[in-house]
Amino acid sequence: MKRLKSICTLIACFWLCAISAQNNKVFQSKTPDWVTPIEANFSSEKKELDNAPFLYLLVDTQYNLIEERSFHHLAFKVLNSEGVQEMSDFTIEFDPDYQRLFLHKINIYRDGEVIDQLDLNRIKTVQRETNLERHLYDGSLSALFNLTDVRVGDIIEYSYGRQGFNPVHNGKFSTEEYLEYSLPVINIYGRYLVPKNKDFEIKFFNCAAKPEVTEHANYTEYVIKNNDPKTILYDNNTPSWYESSKSYQVSQFQSWNDVAKNYNQFYQISASDRNWLQAKAKEIVEADTIFDDPIIPLTRFVQDKIRYLGFENGLSSHKPSNPKDIFNRRYGDCKDKSFLLSELLKAYDIDAHPILVNSSYGNTIEEDLPSPNSFDHCIVQYNRFNKNYFIDPTINNQGGDAEEIFTPDYGFGLILDDTTSALTKFEPVDYGKTNITETFIIDSIGGPTRLKIETVYSGYKADLTRAEFNGNGLSSIQKSYLDFYSLAYADIEVAEEIYFKDDRDQENTFTVYEEYVIPNHWATMPDDADQIYSEYYALAIDNYMFPQKTAKRESPYYINKSTNIDYNIVIFTPEKWGVETDYYKSDNPYFEYTYETKYSNARIDIIHKYKALNDHVPAEDYSEFLKAHEKAAENISYYLTYKPGLANSFASNADSNISWFAVILFLVVFSGVGFLCYLLYIKFDIPSKAHPDDHRPIGGWLILVSIGLCITPVAIMGEFLTGEIFTLDYFVLMASGKISIFLFLILLVVLHSALVAYSIFMIIIFFKRRTIVPTLMIVLYVFNFIINLLSTFFVYFIPILQTEIELGEIYIDLARSIILAIIWIPYFSMSERVKDTFVNTYKKRKIEVNGIENIQLQEDQGPINS
Repeated sequence: MKRLKSICTLIACFWLCAISAQNNKVFQSKTPDWVTPIEANFSSEKKELDNAPFLYLLVDTQYNLIEERSFHHLAFKVLNSEGVQEMSDFTIEFDPDYQRLFLHKINIYRDGEVIDQLDLNRIKTVQRETNLERHLYDGSLSALFNLTDVRVGDIIEYSYGRQGFNPVHNGKFSTEEYLEYSLPVINIYGRYLVPKNKDFEIKFFNCAAKPEVTEHANYTEYVIKNNDPKTILYDNNTPSWYESSKSYQVSQFQSWNDVAKNYNQFYQISASDRNWLQAKAKEIVEADTIFDDPIIPLTRFVQDKIRYLGFENGLSSHKPSNPKDIFNRRYGDCKDKSFLLSELLKAYDIDAHPILVNSSYGNTIEEDLPSPNSFDHCIVQYNRFNKNYFIDPTINNQGGDAEEIFTPDYGFGLILDDTTSALTKFEPVDYGKTNITETFIIDSIGGPTRLKIETVYSGYKADLTRAEFNGNGLSSIQKSYLDFYSLAYADIEVAEEIYFKDDRDQENTFTVYEEYVIPNHWATMPDDADQIYSEYYALAIDNYMFPQKTAKRESPYYINKSTNIDYNIVIFTPEKWGVETDYYKSDNPYFEYTYETKYSNARIDIIHKYKALNDHVPAEDYSEFLKAHEKAAENISYYLTYKPGLANSFASNADSNISWFAVILFLVVFSGVGFLCYLLYIKFDIPSKAHPDDHRPIGGWLILVSIGLCITPVAIMGEFLTGEIFTLDYFVLMASGKISIFLFLILLVVLHSALVAYSIFMIIIFFKRRTIVPTLMIVLYVFNFIINLLSTFFVYFIPILQTEIELGEIYIDLARSIILAIIWIPYFSMSERVKDTFVNTYKKRKIEVNGIENIQLQEDQGPINS
């Protein structure tokens, strides 16, 4: 206990010493003489109508590049209680390594009275690490001010200055300032004092005003102001790189080469340190037993064994540590790790360099003035086979070959080399893919459902998932995955524990396996108590199918460009099912979505594919973007419906898969048409136009007709027996609500049963050479055409049938029936061969003279053989 008290006392002493030392960096002084006094306009009635918590009356920023000083002056009016809460305390940050903070004024104006609140004794100075969660310690201090007795309607004004610029920039200054804000402001003022004959450039964005330039004896004065700034509002989910506010940049760097040379000087090591690193690189590569390429083991060493941690105060904000020190202490920030990896790669004669990038605004920095402010991150560039490759050493758990290591598309970067003259553009990257297969196994209708899930992540997606599994326990991940699926299936339970397969070294895939049971997957239809249903929801693409809605959007809408999901839902049913197969594809330039359903042998496949095609949607296209998603979202749920009573009536007492309903329907139609054909056989006769003694045998083109006649009933019955027309699954369609398919199948059974009976009848009379054959053959060809025409009509106008039957095959059958009719109907109508072949009648007839052509009159020779 005494030891604990001693430790606490020691810590307290260190803390008090730190506070005391930090306070020595905060001073009180009057406003410097070099500052141009700007008065705040306290008349603000117009912009108070915005009803914001507070209103900025003045934002005044002035820089003295001669003395390396800055001056900041702010005034605002508190408009309501939220403003009192938010603005009664504020902080000023500074870096004690190279800066001193000077407080000039802290006043509250109330009813014509000035209340001075500047008291150094009330100021708390603490080390406040705003990037602590990113493992970065910048060493900056925050001076905390807590105002007393702040009331609604008060005007608060304060000013302060900093002395000292970061020496890492070698006396070159650069900054970016805004002339419009997302909060109402009355006046914005900026001023710069630049030594004579010193480089200084200003660039304006979004049509900002030009500066007022005044030449003095030893310096040039630039004044930039906006006396009535517009309040800029951004829509939700606006890309981070998008800016519509007026702004400007100033810089004393004249080119990108100027920037690269200035910071490349910090990335140099001695010959002895380089030799030491070469030996270490050789040890790392020789210890690896998997890869022949040294890039992989060296990269993984820096990524996975050098932890990310940075101290970025003073020069360390842009200057890396010595790679030898980084190697030994086993930690470093982005520039440290990039410097180390570059030197390790050089040990194997790989031309590698650190490259500065911007993690958020990379695609827009090409428009910037040359300045180190354009960058917030450092990675590695190396050249191989005359091609640039990039590695981000701050990303761990990466897989794949050297050329396949994923690096985000940072847009543009600056290679730190004295010969660099321009920014380097990144090529578009492959973010990999997520393949999800959800398999639902229904053992019994109305009972529990088993759910097996296999998710294969590849490329960048595999890297992210690998990091997730390495950073969390399986039990924690199992719970989060279970919670996720419970959003769609409330009573889902874990059946088997989650497990994974990591193929980091070959294909760079990471596969996750899950298994659940859904006890109450079936429910009664709300509007039909006799029907039950189960739902299959595409949960993995839910977040992408419902974009945020914004009225009259004015800024772009952000899209996660890495989104690429192949999502297959497989359902195994305990019996054959009537499935409404479907296909849909979204026609949109910003995302690609396809939906398809397939069915085969009691297996249903529901396939979703969603891929982002861009990183944003322009505001003018957002409405169409929403409509496209609304249309696509119609497919996000899939339902199986079932009427147990109706289905059982079809399936009762069935020992096989035969549909006796279809068989009986076929026999009834076949018998009925057969009876009608019998009546035609005995009742329908046509007198012969040729003498029976001069008839011709079946020959010529009629041989082809006879072959076709004999094949017709065999072919139709073959389709019936080998296809599914006589199986139960088609007629359970009624139980699952697919009435249109059911009725169409009934029509096919009826028409084809009639065609079988009629074609058999035609075979009989054809070989008996009855005189009625030509007429009934014409009827056959017309009947065949009508069957195909009706099939085409129904399939074309009923979309659900198109998913079961190929339109192309239907069109071919229709075309074939038309061709047969065109060829054979005229032939049987006009051919002499036909007249001389089909001469027999059922009844005995007397030959009439007028009915005999090209022969002499003969007496009746008796009955004609039938």
